[in-house]
Amino acid sequence: MKRRIMAAVGISALLVVASPVQAEVAFSDVSNGFWGVEEIHFLAEQGVMLGYQDGAFGIGDDVTRAQAAVTLARLHGLDMEQPEPVSFTDVAETTNYAYSGIAAAVGAGFFADGNEFRPNDTLTRAEMATILSRSSQLTSSQPVDFRDVASGHWAYESISKLAENRLTTGYHDLTFRPGEPVTRAEFAVFLARAKEESFREEVAVLPQRAAENVYFPRVTGLDQESQGRVNQTLAEHAGRSVEAREELFARAEAEEDQMIAERYAFGESYRIEQNDADYLSIVFEGYHYTGGAHGGSWQTAYTFTPASGELVALKDLFPEGTDYLAIINETVSAGVTDAGFQLEFNDVFDFDGIDPDTKQFYVSDQGVTIYFSEYEIAPYAVGMPSFTISWEQFGVKK
Repeated sequence: MKRRIMAAVGISALLVVASPVQAEVAFSDVSNGFWGVEEIHFLAEQGVMLGYQDGAFGIGDDVTRAQAAVTLARLHGLDMEQPEPVSFTDVAETTNYAYSGIAAAVGAGFFADGNEFRPNDTLTRAEMATILSRSSQLTSSQPVDFRDVASGHWAYESISKLAENRLTTGYHDLTFRPGEPVTRAEFAVFLARAKEESFREEVAVLPQRAAENVYFPRVTGLDQESQGRVNQTLAEHAGRSVEAREELFARAEAEEDQMIAERYAFGESYRIEQNDADYLSIVFEGYHYTGGAHGGSWQTAYTFTPASGELVALKDLFPEGTDYLAIINETVSAGVTDAGFQLEFNDVFDFDGIDPDTKQFYVSDQGVTIYFSEYEIAPYAVGMPSFTISWEQFGVKK
């Protein structure tokens, strides 16, 4: 959990603000339940970002490069009274409200010097990563491979530094979206994380590219020993996936029908089901095609105890004496029957209960999910059936 440290701000070309004032600040568009409320309040109380005259913070408004420069100058206490002059053709000292902030930020090396600054251009996520990695002097010894940030991207190293230092984990689809604009709420959150480490993700799960279209997670933020165990398990899984991919495409090369060979495919990604002090539960999702009417899909789940980095067995999830197998089997049996799997396909598919040592499970805030492979208890059209049993059904309080 984040430690509570407080609030918000923003600079607009529509609003010329005098010196920042430190005070308790409330914004009409920032509720107590807003996802960035603590970071916004923190920056407001620091006098770093300032709201609008109408009392709003402007959470969804895009940040301009000029606003970003002034905000960073404030955050780092740069001299905006007598900064070293800059000679951008589009930033005049006498007419641009943000000149002193831009000059100070450029002088500090946060932005590159040049002919144009483009003060009114919207700040992109890639630009944000670059100026934050420079201004906070972030370092990284290992790259992070978001799907949409190739190693040749001009901001690749800066984006990796942001992720490695737990300022971002990207989006659920393993993208960073470097060309998208940064909103004032997003910028506030990133600034607060750069300034105060307690706002950062406690445990970050970051994408790594094992091979073309094969991604696996790498964890940072745990103690070294636990983190090593988790990452070794995940990397070993990725290694097996790479071997399977290589075998598949070796088959493609031997395929006599070139049209079929060109359709061979292999891909694997992952999703995070739970990431807190209790459990880190990650599910790999894969797909392959080697000809025929359709391809095949699979899931492989790993649930760890973050404190130790050890894998959790299904029985370890419940208090001693819990008849968890009966609870699971009853729920799955009812679900299978309700879905018509047994009624329609009873001659082929049946469910006699799960293996007590099954590894086909993952956990979330909702409960324990048991999943099945294709064809295991149902026809292909059903996919991979899954059944979530709430923690309450096991007598576990959450």
